[in-house]
Order: sequence, then structure tokens, then C-alpha cells
Amino acid sequence: MHVYRLKFRGAFHVDSRGNDSYEQADSFIRSDTLSAAVLSAWALLEPEAAAERAKAPPFRISSAFPYRGTTYFLPRPISSLAVRLDPARLRDNKKLKKIQWLSVSLWRRVVGGFTLDNAENLAIHGMLALEKGETVDFREPLWTVEERPRLALDRASDSAVEGLLFNFGRVWFDPDGGLYFLARFEGEVAQAGFEAALRLLGDLGIGADRSNGNGAFTFERAVADPGLKEAEEGPAVALSLVNPAPSDCGEGWLDEAAYKLVSRGGWIGGTGLRKKRLRMFAEGSVFRRLLAGRVVDVTPPGSVHPVYRDGRGFFVSLEG
Repeated sequence: MHVYRLKFRGAFHVDSRGNDSYEQADSFIRSDTLSAAVLSAWALLEPEAAAERAKAPPFRISSAFPYRGTTYFLPRPISSLAVRLDPARLRDNKKLKKIQWLSVSLWRRVVGGFTLDNAENLAIHGMLALEKGETVDFREPLWTVEERPRLALDRASDSAVEGLLFNFGRVWFDPDGGLYFLARFEGEVAQAGFEAALRLLGDLGIGADRSNGNGAFTFERAVADPGLKEAEEGPAVALSLVNPAPSDCGEGWLDEAAYKLVSRGGWIGGTGLRKKRLRMFAEGSVFRRLLAGRVVDVTPPGSVHPVYRDGRGFFVSLEG
């Protein structure tokens, strides 16, 4: 298992929910978006194998999560969300419900049974939570969301639509932080090709509005890693989006599971066509046994080429 850290040169806008709301911008990059972006860049480098590689990518990746310095954050396990607070601590409810990311140290305690029911036992910084005593500099926020006014354009005439303004959301990361993701490859050749594509993607940018410099980044293979163990069997927690394969859906496959479903959509670049929507298990979902997941064809009518969404699971052990 390899760890890659992305350091952004400027702002970025990623939101593949496909709801036409440019104000909303995700502060992390989900696995299906990252996989599709890497495969698109890889197709520019090696176009002859692009179609087959899109159907069966020679890698599996997690979503890209926040880090600061050498401190990595993981999505809060879904199983930790249903917390009954002591009446004396109800004032902590809003603060605790906002927590989306846990430091690896705190994450280990939570999957081991520690309950997030007392804000006094935690160091909380907005959506981030750490154990008391963890030394991370939060004098500046890890990221900020900026909204900039934009004027809509008529696609037919390429001229401004008078009076039609909208806000465009962009995320800025502190220079000491960024996003990281975990990856596994089918051999060294696949890893070399992936890294070449990732390097090109960093120059091209990821997300929307790349022509204005958004989404550009550099990457490094991390020396320090979160110390997680990729799961070989259950129970395990998903660090990617997962769309289950038919072989995953056996009898009792959701017994003792704790999960959240998200709907994925978005546009096909340069076409004006929407991808078919797909529901997937979210990061942080916990399952009694592993789900292989699958790559799903989401090609809409009228598309001149097939479009796929990567729903293969990337799981880490609850015990490692």
C-alpha cells in the first residue's frame, strides 16, 4: 500500500454531485473522481490502451483526505455517528455533530469502541478532531472556502447573459497541508504509469475551471504514512466510495453494517451531457465482510464514447 500526498498550487473546485450548484465545493476528492481524472490523463499519455484500462484500472485507490504536516485525517466511521448524549452535555451536540475527520490516533480509538460523546475529551477544530495532547498547529485553518461572483455565458453566442450572476466556490489549502490518498497497484509497470499520469494531471489540474489555473498540484510519495493495514477480510471500513458487485450481495451481506449512501452524478466534460446517476456507499462505511465493488458504465444516451465510474472498494482493517 502506497501513500501519495497532493499539495495544491492554488484553489480547486470539485463537486461531482451534478446538482448545478457551483457555490458548493468539496474539501476532499472522492475516489471515483480521482480515478477518472487519473485515467483521463493516462489516456493522453497512452491512448492505445485507454478503453481497456478504463474498464479495469490496474490500481485501487482511496478517496483523498486532509493532512497537515505529518498528521493524517480519516473519515469518521459511520458507526460512530449515532451517539446518545448525557443531558448535561447537550450543549456539545452541535460541535460533535460537525466532526467529519478524525486524526489517525483518534480514529483508531473510535473503531476500537471509544465514543465521541464529550467535547472536553477532544481537540476540535471545526470538522477536524484530534486527541487531547496531539500537537498540530491550528492557528490557521487547514482549508478555507472562497466564493467568487461569476457572470453566466450563453453557450451559443459565447457572450455574457446580462444580469445572470452566480457564485463559484473554491477551496484553498494551507501551505502546510493538502490531501492524501492510499493506492495499490497491479505491479511496478502499473505504478509507473499511474505516477506519470498523476504528474500530468497535476499540471493540467483536477476539477472545474482548470483554464483559470484551478486544481493544479504537485505530489509526493509520503515517507511517513498513516500506518493503516489494508483489509484482507472483514470487519473493515471503506476508505473509498463503493458500488457493490452482484457477487457482493449474498445472504446477510449487510448484517451488522453501518453505512451511508451518496448519489453521484456530474457532467461529461465538453459535451453538455450528464452521466447516469449512481448510488454508492460512502467513505467511513463499516462492513462485516469485504465488498469487491465494481466499475459501472454510466454512459448517457448520445455520448460518443463510453463513460465509467470506479466503484471498487478500498478497505482498511479495523484491527491493524
